[in-house]
Amino acid sequence: MSTSPRKKHTSRERITHVVEGWFISEPLLFSAWTLHDVVIEPRIETIRVQHGRIEYNPAFIDSLRKHELRSVLTFEAMRILLGHPYDRRQPRTELSYMASNLSVQECLRSDLPIDRARQVFGDEQFDDQYFEFYYQELLQRQQSDEDSDPGQSDDDESQSRSKSPSTNSQDEQQHETPDDDSVADDASAAADEGHRSGETGSSAPESSESASQRTSSDSLLQAYADPTRVGQENADGWESDDLFQNEVQTTIREAAETDGWGTIAGSAKEKILSTLEPIVDYRAILRSFRQSVLSVNRRLTRMKPSRRYGFTQMGSRYDFTTKLLFAVDVSGSMGAKDLRLGFSIVGRFFQYGVESIDVLWFDEQIRSEPMTLRRARNQFEVIGRGGTNFQPLMDYIDDHRGYDGLLVFTDGYAPVPTKPKNSKTRILWLFKDESTYQAMDPSLRSIGKAAYVRPTKSKPAASRS
Repeated sequence: MSTSPRKKHTSRERITHVVEGWFISEPLLFSAWTLHDVVIEPRIETIRVQHGRIEYNPAFIDSLRKHELRSVLTFEAMRILLGHPYDRRQPRTELSYMASNLSVQECLRSDLPIDRARQVFGDEQFDDQYFEFYYQELLQRQQSDEDSDPGQSDDDESQSRSKSPSTNSQDEQQHETPDDDSVADDASAAADEGHRSGETGSSAPESSESASQRTSSDSLLQAYADPTRVGQENADGWESDDLFQNEVQTTIREAAETDGWGTIAGSAKEKILSTLEPIVDYRAILRSFRQSVLSVNRRLTRMKPSRRYGFTQMGSRYDFTTKLLFAVDVSGSMGAKDLRLGFSIVGRFFQYGVESIDVLWFDEQIRSEPMTLRRARNQFEVIGRGGTNFQPLMDYIDDHRGYDGLLVFTDGYAPVPTKPKNSKTRILWLFKDESTYQAMDPSLRSIGKAAYVRPTKSKPAASRS
């Protein structure tokens, strides 16, 4: 007695089947997905999110096994919840897609052929970071590669980029038997049985059709994971969209209030919730702080013509005269690594064009006279290691008003000081980690801006080898 095979589901039906299953088990993923219009886009290779649309190539969806499809859709839903397509795109599109993949993979630890951060960067301390952190690390590596080999050809550069953050090798992937939504016919079932037998030592041959289908699935799945192949088309449409991002954040808040997280892990919850507050990028803060405290001297020179009168009048030359004071907390609660991190940050200002910086260290009192630096230094001899008191710093800039900016690097465990009378000297509080930033920032906002360096357990983002 023969039975006719069931009709094979279309790509849209397969997607709908997975998403409908989320309604009970994964309400947050379901809500994020259903905010979007799901449309066919055969001009792209895989699947992407942009402008309130989830666009997919039916050939890509059809090539995926059931568990692979579920993983891909979950991956894209998490990308939406983390705000990458609507709030966090960076200038270099491929690197944006790479950073997004790393951030989502750290949340999900999926079985997709996408490397974890430790595999890309070679260090477990890069685990569980956020999108902007990975983007900056990838950008620095790419720029370092470009600087070290400026004559590298475009082909070599493309190959180099594809090796670092792309995908695991096929030997590392577990090839499971196809698991389509439709009931397989007798020939497919026999081919699957032959494949399973082959894995256990049987010499039963595998059908060429089954092998071809698996090769196609693996190839397209590898493409989805490869930023050099699909990063441009998948992330090029990402842009800031406050209205849509607000809808996503409303969905997240509702999930938090009703405990509608589904099976999302605790660490992933923290990352999703963190999208409700802006990420503090201390490097951007340093750059903006530098811009806000720049001062210049105008002097006349015969070597430069006047823009209005030419060489008949003297031209103007502008020299930067910015004076910065960098104060490092050397109290007992600051470890040796913290101090190295603090002093290493001084070097960043030299990269931003500041010619000299005065550096001093303090605990409950100022422990040194300002030391003027004109280049980065790796070693300092410090004394102190007592408690922490910010008030001597406020008194110091009241007595020494020639500084355009004061940057205080600290762990934050100190009483809030009295606001200085000197309003000319801008103040930036730079905390060594996020927890002290969150504890101290509300109390110090009236005195100056604040940022933090280490958002999590990562290696110091500002350290330089």
